[in-house]
Amino acid sequence: MKTIKNLSFLLATCLLLCLSACHEQEDYGEDIQDGKLVLNYQVDGGMQASTYGVASEAHECRIDDVYTLFFRSSTHSDPNKYVGYSRTAVSAVTSTGSVRVTLPDGEKADDEWQLLFLANFDSQASLDDAGSIDDLLTNKMAGKTYEAACKYLKASFTQTTGMGAPLAMSAQAAKAASTNAVGINFKRRVARIDVKNSAISNFKLASVQVWNACSHGYMFDEGGFNTDSICHYKDQDVKAVNEKVEAKLYAFPNFVETPEDIEDKFTTCLIIGGKYNNSSTITYYRVNVCPAASQQLLKANSIYTINITKVNSAGKSDKEDAYKSPIEVEYEINEWDDSFLGIYVFDKDGNGLAVSQRKVIFSEEGPQSIQLEVFTLKSATKPLSGNWAVGGLQGTNASTYFSAKRKSTATTEKYLTVTARSKNETLSDREATFNVTWGDIKIPISLTQLNPNSLISKISLIPGELEFEKPGNTQEICVNLQGNFGGIGRGNITPVALYQGSEADWLTLSQGTTPDSPALGLFYFNVTASDNTSGANRLADIKFVVTQGELIATAQASVKQNSMVREVSIHLFEKSGTDYEDRGFASEYFSEVKGFASGQDLSDHLHFAIIAPDQFKYRMKINSSMGWEISSTSGSKLHFSSTSGDANAESTVEITVTWQADSGWEEDFYIKYDDGDQEKFTAHQQGTFKKLGEYVKDGTVITSVESSLIYYYGVFKMNENLWLDRNLGATVGQNGDKGYYTNETDVDIPSDPAARGAYFTRAQADTACPPGFRLPRGKEGSGDGEWDWVVENIVWSTQDGNVAAGGVAYKKVHYVTYSEIPLKRWFIPVCGYSADPAGTNGYYWSQEVGYLYFFPNNGGKYLISSNDTAGYSVRCVQEN
Repeated sequence: MKTIKNLSFLLATCLLLCLSACHEQEDYGEDIQDGKLVLNYQVDGGMQASTYGVASEAHECRIDDVYTLFFRSSTHSDPNKYVGYSRTAVSAVTSTGSVRVTLPDGEKADDEWQLLFLANFDSQASLDDAGSIDDLLTNKMAGKTYEAACKYLKASFTQTTGMGAPLAMSAQAAKAASTNAVGINFKRRVARIDVKNSAISNFKLASVQVWNACSHGYMFDEGGFNTDSICHYKDQDVKAVNEKVEAKLYAFPNFVETPEDIEDKFTTCLIIGGKYNNSSTITYYRVNVCPAASQQLLKANSIYTINITKVNSAGKSDKEDAYKSPIEVEYEINEWDDSFLGIYVFDKDGNGLAVSQRKVIFSEEGPQSIQLEVFTLKSATKPLSGNWAVGGLQGTNASTYFSAKRKSTATTEKYLTVTARSKNETLSDREATFNVTWGDIKIPISLTQLNPNSLISKISLIPGELEFEKPGNTQEICVNLQGNFGGIGRGNITPVALYQGSEADWLTLSQGTTPDSPALGLFYFNVTASDNTSGANRLADIKFVVTQGELIATAQASVKQNSMVREVSIHLFEKSGTDYEDRGFASEYFSEVKGFASGQDLSDHLHFAIIAPDQFKYRMKINSSMGWEISSTSGSKLHFSSTSGDANAESTVEITVTWQADSGWEEDFYIKYDDGDQEKFTAHQQGTFKKLGEYVKDGTVITSVESSLIYYYGVFKMNENLWLDRNLGATVGQNGDKGYYTNETDVDIPSDPAARGAYFTRAQADTACPPGFRLPRGKEGSGDGEWDWVVENIVWSTQDGNVAAGGVAYKKVHYVTYSEIPLKRWFIPVCGYSADPAGTNGYYWSQEVGYLYFFPNNGGKYLISSNDTAGYSVRCVQEN
């Protein structure tokens, strides 16, 4: 079976001419007063991305001249009459441009016109025995209607040197009245033929020529195919570069119902020269520009790539012999055209089957459905009868996770529906395959539903769900393309609103406020909900479908709009002396805090300091069109000034904690509404907060913005005392060997730069700890401080690790085992000091004069009883 891959130009789906909107007189001013037509043009495919097709070369966009042919409009008193032409010189090798066209004498630019455009006609006009182009367009065209002209005008090329720039192009337009501007999209009137050699193991591509090229081609599709004479481009011997020939070979369209097996003098073909099986001699092969055992339909504005897949023997020594011989090369044809995005597979009789996409990728959400279009082409000689069919699903639990079926049983049905039945909450992608069949033709379709952690060709929606209140407003959603997507533009993404219930069309999707970033795979959409006057909650899903070649992928976000007013805002108040100061919205305050775990800075999270619970309190304002109450799972830890409220009345609830915790906790509480809906909030009392304050860096005291930032510090319990779980200025907490930092390079333990922290002088360190915490005590010979206990219990892992002695495999680390069951160890970070930040020793301030000092390279550990002017690391312990 031969495969024809049939892809479209990005711009070719919009080949109807783009007319500019009508304007009032003052809109175009001088443009209409000078009596000229403003022609804005674009060459088809010239601006496209490479997602679907082959980007045009510069010479393929070259335009030297444009002939504009004027016909009366169909609504004119003398309809469709040809009144004359105008030639405009152009000097451009670009895919877009703008020129001004002078009308025939006595005609007005702002009248309604039917227009034909001929580009590069000077060099390729077929004159039909006329003496010149002016004779052709004046006398030969006299009396022809618009429709007759489309079927009459031709281009001609009979030189054996082969076609090249400029290429014949054309366009059509119907210009409205009251505007003198028209936009058109030029289409090339030739086919481009590229060659690629994939049989490189035993064949080296040398050169290519085009033979049996039609000498004439119609300038418009209405003319059909012209096969009155054939030309061989024998003097155009295009050399291959890197086993390819690209953008060098062109031919007019051709149609041959049944190519001959030998001595075929009508089917446009290539004479390919190459070296077989490491031979030094070039031999020649014939390859038709159509599938084997199939008709030739060589169309204008299309690109055909001949991909040589197998060469079984040496070719002919002479090009004429190759031309007359049967085809001996196996090949595929990839065809880019303007009619269809899909892939045809043909049987031996020329029947073809195609499916719009062969790979379907669903996001983890479910259920989701996608429609695939099925195309059939019947052979002219042995057409298949019967319907195409959908085979059974194959794969582990395939029918549990997916379904695939025809949309209907009608013989004219063109669609099948594939569905991911449920949400994938597992750690693995779900996979299945099935076949679409017609006769002996079989096309496999693969289905994938990604798991939540997948990154290959995944569409992520940020956020994954939207919720609107009763008054309508706009929210933005980001389509984040991850993995194997490339060259995608906004036009490849289709958003669809799927409504649940009887009410529809209450959502509007539009261009997002944030600019797209295609290079990063980020595309933004605004989602606008109208006011909800239905009296019930509205539900919908927004589905985004991305298509790229044979791949189609989806993701969807749920949308809810409440029928009732529900407004909840939370302000944070921070203690200042004996009073509290309003810090604004809690979520905005915590978004600036450094050191939180992911998600803990969101608007539904409240934080209290573990040792100083009165550092923060909150005021929650609730405005609801129905009654509500607060329920909590935190027992006596949280205190609410009120726990219920009436409908249509704004209420304020003050939330405090009086509990000084000896270990961290988090609990949920809920606002429950009378209709059964509820909002969840999480309260944390797991750490403490403080501005970083002054610190020292490179010998300089830092008092910049960084020093005013607030840091969050978690805690852990060691030797009956609460310790901060990180150095001051670090943004990750330690948990075993996670969140550890060291300057030693040969330690085998992960080192996280975010765990390093800042350096503080003695004066800075004395006030650096958060409320309720202080520097650890420790003084050489005193024996009763926290650092004394650490020094007494610290273990050095040696140069090679001490796992054999019940320790750890890591080299050159100091650690304290502070719990045997379960086993817990504190690995003491090695951060150097301010004058030597790359140093491989550790320095930590004590509360008294002095500091902890240890040597990971040799195991030394000391409590020094004198101060130093340098900046050292700080770790804090609970006051007692």
